[in-house]
Amino acid sequence: MEADNAVLAAGGTVFHAGVLDDGPESTNRRTVGLEAAPPFDLRATVSRETVAAAMLDEAEVPRSSGTVALPLAV
Repeated sequence: MEADNAVLAAGGTVFHAGVLDDGPESTNRRTVGLEAAPPFDLRATVSRETVAAAMLDEAEVPRSSGTVALPLAV
């Protein structure tokens, strides 16, 4: 939590991801704030490639600066 707070205080985006898998990047991925996150479900997974792509998207075009973001495979 201390690391999250440091990033947020600097205006950065913190990514939290659910259960990770080794699948391909989701072509229908989306990134939401924690307030729009679906209920936690251990059966729901997101691929590491999808998380990485979401992080790169945010680095190129910041949309969630200063917030916690959750990448989702839709």
